[in-house]
Parts: sequence; structure tokens; C-alpha cells
Amino acid sequence: MRNAILILFLATIFLFPDFVNAVPFHVVNLKCEHSANPMGIDTPNPRLSWNIESGQRNWSQSAYQIKVASDSLELVRNNGDIWDSGEMASMECLYIPFSGKPLASLQKYWWKVKVWDKDGLASDWSKISNWTMAMVKSSDWKAGWITSDLQLSPLQKELKALPDFGMEPEDEMWKLSEVIRNKTDTITYAPAVYMRKEFISNHPLRYAVANICGLGLNELYINGSKVSNEVLNPAYTDYQKRVFYQSYDVTRLLQKGENAIGVILGNGWFNLVIPHVLRYYAADYIDTPRLLFQLDLFYEDRTQKTIVSDNSWNFTTNGPIRFNNILSGETYDANMELVGWNKPGYPPSSWKQAIPAEAPSGKLEAQYLKPVVITDIVKAVTAKAVKNGYSIDLEKEITGWCRFRFHGEKGTKITVKYPGAGSHTLGRYQTYEYILKGGETETPDARFSYNGIKTVEIYGLNYKPELSDITGIMVHTNFPETGKFTCSNDVFNELNSILLHTMRNYVVHIPNDPVREKAGWTQDVETAFDAYAYAFDCPEMYIKWQRDFLDIIHENGYVPPVAPGRFDGPTINGPWWGGMIVYLPWKIYTQFGDKKILEESFGAMKKYTRYLSSIDSSYVVKWGLGDWLEPGSVRPVMTPVPFTSTVGFYNTALTTSKTAEILGFKEDAAFYSALAEKIKIAFNNSFFDQQTGRYARYSQASQLMPLYFNLVPDNKRQLVLDNLVRKIESDSNHVGTGFVGTPIILTGLADLGKGEIAYKMANQRTYPGWYDMVFNHGSKIFKEDWKGGLVQMPPLGGSLGYWFYYSLAGIQPDSSSPGFKNVVIRPDFVPDLTWVKGEYQSLYGTIKSNWKRENDLLRLNIEIPANATATIYLPTDIIANISENGHSLSNSNDFHSVSQQNGKTVVQTGSGNYTFSIKKNH
Repeated sequence: MRNAILILFLATIFLFPDFVNAVPFHVVNLKCEHSANPMGIDTPNPRLSWNIESGQRNWSQSAYQIKVASDSLELVRNNGDIWDSGEMASMECLYIPFSGKPLASLQKYWWKVKVWDKDGLASDWSKISNWTMAMVKSSDWKAGWITSDLQLSPLQKELKALPDFGMEPEDEMWKLSEVIRNKTDTITYAPAVYMRKEFISNHPLRYAVANICGLGLNELYINGSKVSNEVLNPAYTDYQKRVFYQSYDVTRLLQKGENAIGVILGNGWFNLVIPHVLRYYAADYIDTPRLLFQLDLFYEDRTQKTIVSDNSWNFTTNGPIRFNNILSGETYDANMELVGWNKPGYPPSSWKQAIPAEAPSGKLEAQYLKPVVITDIVKAVTAKAVKNGYSIDLEKEITGWCRFRFHGEKGTKITVKYPGAGSHTLGRYQTYEYILKGGETETPDARFSYNGIKTVEIYGLNYKPELSDITGIMVHTNFPETGKFTCSNDVFNELNSILLHTMRNYVVHIPNDPVREKAGWTQDVETAFDAYAYAFDCPEMYIKWQRDFLDIIHENGYVPPVAPGRFDGPTINGPWWGGMIVYLPWKIYTQFGDKKILEESFGAMKKYTRYLSSIDSSYVVKWGLGDWLEPGSVRPVMTPVPFTSTVGFYNTALTTSKTAEILGFKEDAAFYSALAEKIKIAFNNSFFDQQTGRYARYSQASQLMPLYFNLVPDNKRQLVLDNLVRKIESDSNHVGTGFVGTPIILTGLADLGKGEIAYKMANQRTYPGWYDMVFNHGSKIFKEDWKGGLVQMPPLGGSLGYWFYYSLAGIQPDSSSPGFKNVVIRPDFVPDLTWVKGEYQSLYGTIKSNWKRENDLLRLNIEIPANATATIYLPTDIIANISENGHSLSNSNDFHSVSQQNGKTVVQTGSGNYTFSIKKNH
């Protein structure tokens, strides 16, 4: 009894330390590899991070101590039996690599942290967190790959025999696509594979971990229950390079005695049955669905049992899912439902013995991604009769599918179509067929496909459906929100809400258009990274996508415009597409402070930059798509392709040089810096008129981009800026850029001191502009072009979301102190706004920047997280007009420095809450 009381007391101390001490700072938000309490970590030295909460100003960490244990009670006893770092003198609280005893596969590890402030005062221990390992070594897999007796179709075999990648021009690709399309009309059979295994577990269970890779897509059941609410797993990768598996704690689903495992395998991208125009069909990895599965049971008596996929499993293809294709939809025959197939005791008399299968050539890796789940439901709002059916509109556009309530006679076939843009699907497109079993209301659901949806067409009903019979099911990566923005302009607030909805719709594991292509076009990095990075907790997504880029770079350095994929697309590519292999790791490093992705990518960054050097010895790159989808055109008219491509080349060389400097490769840094200087000289010789101060054809992009990327000669910057302003004014303050120029137009203007012009542009109500794209077309979504047409996607809207945080709230990263270790606060106090509230949950903690006009005062409230610093720009250089919390700046000891710069007062300070009052100049 005394021991029990002691353990309870110790647990109270270590699990809930706030009840014991009143230290004025606390360690919170413990994360392992970007996630709290993650399952399935397969790196041998996972990186650990934490935040500190403190109400003190200028709080900084001087040391930390980490303890990792094999059991939570060991930590309660304060015993780090796996790793005790001891007191480590360091200010770092992000990405601390585990450095203890070797970690074992499938084991859960418990950890906690304490820190010391700059005065040597120690915090309490944090609350205990944990992580669970996946397979640390390939030899830890005891399972084998198994499959069914399905075979690739003759068309699949024919297409798979084509070159894995192909550099054919766009017109040849489309010619072949029409030939293929004519061969797909008869493809109606592409069933899901159902697999099952029963086993007995007779010992008291401590915990159990299931690891599964089911290609192309899978759902896992134990004793009749789905193990997770996740859908559309695993994420698509180049299966010749990397193959993802998932880890699940399934302890709660197992029972003493008989147990059953059930898996449904869908086709996904691994077995693309209906081809996609972008050559996915040519991939050498294309094959029939297959399974790798391992269940490890750890008993209380310290014994262990392992259940693996092998030929003791059974399969059938005679289940209700008769057809499934990621692009094309599904056919579900309710008369073929397998009642109880995933529960113990099901008689598999007609099932066949599983067949050993060849493993995909890619390396098995644990999937580190936020899950794709059902996040919301959307109502149907209107219904009208059409020929042989009904057309129903949802209240807004979504990604996912619809859930229906049907009734009818046995054998009735209901066909559901989601109209959209089927040009890239070479056959059946977003079509679902349901064959009713009759006698009751039936509610079929999709599993292995997703769609971009606004309108639903239903055929085959002999009655008019009620609106309540149709529900839109929103499906996307479930990102926690990290940003909040509101301001006194209600239109901006509504546009921001619509943009967030569009951005969510656009991500199923990676950014992709759900309507037409479901393809990861690389240029979406430039157009939308910043908006996503402020709004959502998304570093894992971009790290995964960067690795997709690394998987498909060619030996000569060429990077295709779609990743993952098999589409080289030389005529639909360019430095602002393939060049994202350089651009993205730098963005990840700047925003999230993750140096590891720079290390992984540096070789590819050099290779791509040298590729651009090789295609034109003049240092002017004439190849590319340019400023795609300018207002009024598809391919650019206002800004020449060689202009934007050469800017991209310059930025690629300079970014590679900066990366080399950070990684300590001085010779590479010097080489690529010198290359950037040569590009700059050639660029100005080719495109700049020294007399007029105009670049190229005198467009918004051609005036802005040289200023933004520091290509303009120093003595000509004002002349070029004046021309930019005149050009925008001549365009009646409307936006005049496409996919390459738009991401920097608003923030670029703000950085150049032209925030009022940026505001006027963002606030325009007529074409071309953000308001017009949405509201003047009766939409609740951002679209692909400025006319509000084509498919739903955020690239043109992303610049608006970025501007809200970066310029209006003024929360900016500092590349010299990445990950918001030093926060730059530089709001654009535009006259037409009376207040702005901005908040960003950085990796160090919450950053806030709120400002408001009050008569003759401007009040700026700022919050900087502990262990971070800030550089704050205030809109006057008259220090006497500024007070902080009622005190003169010059009399405060809380600031590291106060200086004047270009008409502003610059305050360097540490963490804390600050309220600045700035008197209006008269």
C-alpha cells in the first residue's frame, strides 16, 4: 500500500509538475520529428523539440536536460534508462537529435525535458511525452509480400512497356493520349482485393503494433473495426524509390482468444487502371495490388507473438467493390457484400490462398504525414431534373465524395457523376455506380478515389431524391491551424476564409488539383508555400514533397514539372517549375529552421543549377513556361519567357550559394555566387534599358521581379520602382501578373515601401483581381485563372494569404536566424485599415502582432515566444513619439537596442508582451 501511495505521489509530481512548484517558466509542446506522441518513427536518432512558456521578458534558455526511458514509470522515478543527456549548455530547443542507447523497433519510448534560464534557474520537468518506433532496420520485417490472382490488363502491359520517362513534346503526348482513350471504353473490371487472416491470442496483452503497406491503397480492420479514421493511405510516392507504410497501436481492438485481420486493397496510383494523360501509365512500378503486413503482440509476461502476411492468408476479388480507380470512381454491388468477412469465424470457403508477390523496388519508409481524414459534411442546397436524372448542387465546392441514401429494387443500378474537367483522365471520369440489394435504405460510401465536387448528377432513380439524401463528405489532409488573421476590411476576412477552404481542398497528402489532374505540379511551391506555412502546421508535407522531387531528378539535373510522376514535360516546364527542387528546401529552412532538408537536397540543388547552366552558355535561359496565366492569356504575352526564366536561374544559383555557405562548403558557395553574378550581368545586358529604367516589355512582373530579387543596379533602383508604380497606376491598380509574378506582387510592393498600392490592388472589385475571381462569379472558392474559371486551386490566391500575415500583420521570418528564432515584426500600417490582428504558432511558440488606430495614436501589441528574439519596425523615426506600456523607449531596459533606419525606429528585443503607442506626426 505504501509503495502504491509513493508511486501515485511521484506520478503527480512528474506528470503534473505545475501543481508542485511555481517556477515562472514551463516546458510545453514536446514533439518528436514535428509531431506530438507520434506512432511509427523509423529514424534511429529522432529529433526532439519543445517550447517554453514564460511571462517574463527577454527569456532565453541557457541549458536543457532530456531523459528518455523505456517505461513511463522509469521517468516517474526520474530514471532515464535509455538516455539522460545531463545538463547541456545550449539555447537550442528544436531538432535535438536523440543520442542514447540504440532504439528498438516497435518500442514506445517516454521522454521529458527540463530547461535552465539565463540566470541558471531550472524549470520543473515537463509533462511526459512519448514516441513509438516503427521498423528501425529492414531485417525487423518478418512479413512477406502477398497478392491475389489479378493480372494487369493488356493495355496496362502495353503502356508499361513504354520508356519509364519520356521527353516527348506536349503535342505528341496528347496524340498518344487520344489513341489510349479509344482503348479504355471496355474497362469495367478493376475490383478491390479482400484479404483476411485469423489467429489466436491467449495471453494478457501489454500492447500491440500493426505495420501495413497495402498498395495502391488500403483499409485495415481488426475484429470488424477499422483501425483508424484515416483514408486514402498510403500517400503516393515513386514506388521505385520509396514506399510508405503506416504504424498503428491496435491494442484496444484485440481480444483474448480468436481474432481476425481484414484488409481491403484498392488500386490507387500503383495500379492505375484508367490511364492519366501525364504518363503515370508508363511507370515501371505499375502492378496489381499487394500487401505487406506485420502485427506484433507484446504480452504482460514479456513474451511476444508476430503475425505476418504470408501464404496462410486468404483473398477474394469477389467482393462488393467491382471497380476502383483513383481518377475514375468506383462501382459497388451491394449484392456481393461479404457480411462478417473481417471478423473471427467467417467461413472463407470460396476464398483463395494468398500468392507470394514481388516487392516494389522502393525503400520501405514510415509515413510521416498529417492524416487524410473526413473533416466535415456539406449540405446539398438545390436539385433539378435533367435528362434521365437529377442534378444537385452542394453549398460549396469540396474535395472528397458524396454520401447518399438510396432505396430501390434489388439490382437497380444508380449512376453518380461529378462533372468537372475530365481531359486528363483517358476514360471513365469521376463516376460511381451503385447496384442496390433492395429492401432497405442503402448508404454506400467511397473508399479508393476522391473528387473535386460542386455538382452531383444522379441517374437511375425512379423517384426525386430529397436534399437530405445527399451529403458532401469533405476529405483532405487534416492540418492543425497555425495562423489567425482578421482586419477591419470584412472583404479581406471573407476572402481569407475562402482561401483557407480552397487550400484545404487542394491537399490530399500533397498539393494537387482534385478536379482535373490530381497531380503535384511543382510550381505550386512558389505560388502557395507561404500561405500554407502561415496558416497550417505543414512542414511534413513539404519535406515529403521535396523528397519526391529528389526521387525524380534526372542524371543530367533535369527535374520534371510533376512529382511524383512520370511526366518529363519539357514544353510544360521551366526554372519556376523544376527549380522548386532548389527553392523549396530553402523555404523549409527559413520558415521551419530545418537544416536537415538542406543537407539532403544540396547535391540535387547543385545538379539542377548546373543543368540550367548547360542549356545556354549566354547565362540567359530562354526555355520555360514563364508567367503562366497572366490576365487574358495562358502562355505569357506581357512578360517574355526568357526574362522570368533567367530571374529563376539567378535565384537558383544564389540560393544554392547561400545553402553551401550554411552547410560549410565554401568553394561551392563561392562558385555559385560567382555564377549568380554572371547571370545578373547577362540579365541586365539583355533586358534592361538603362536610360528609361524599364525591363523587357514593361510589365508589372518585369519591373517588380528585378527589384524583388536584387537584380537592379543600385543606382537605378528608384527609377525602376517609379516605373513599376506608373505601370500599376496605368493598369488602374489591378493585378497584372500570372503564376510566377503574383506570389511576390503584394508583399514585394510592401517591402518596397508601396504598401498603399498593394492595398489598392488587393482591394480591387473588378477584373482582374481576387475579389472578382470569387465574388463576381458567385463562387466560394479560388480558381485557376483570373476570370474565375478552370478548376479550384489556390496558386493565385496564395499571394493574398501570404500578404495578410507577412505585410499587414507584419510577422516575418529572418533567414539569418531561421524558424522564427528571430522574428521580424514589420507591419504595413496602410491608411485604409483601422485595425489588424495576426497570430502565428511558430515552432518556438505563439507570435502575435495586433495594431489599431485610436484617434491620434497607433497602438501595436506584440507577443514574442520565449527563447526567441524580435526585430520590430515602428513607423516613425521620432523616438519621443513612441512609448511602450506607458514608458519612454529611451528609459526602458527591456530592449537590446533602439535605432533609426529609413524613417523608422527599429527595436531589437527578446521574448515577452509589448504594447507600443506611436503618436501621429503632425
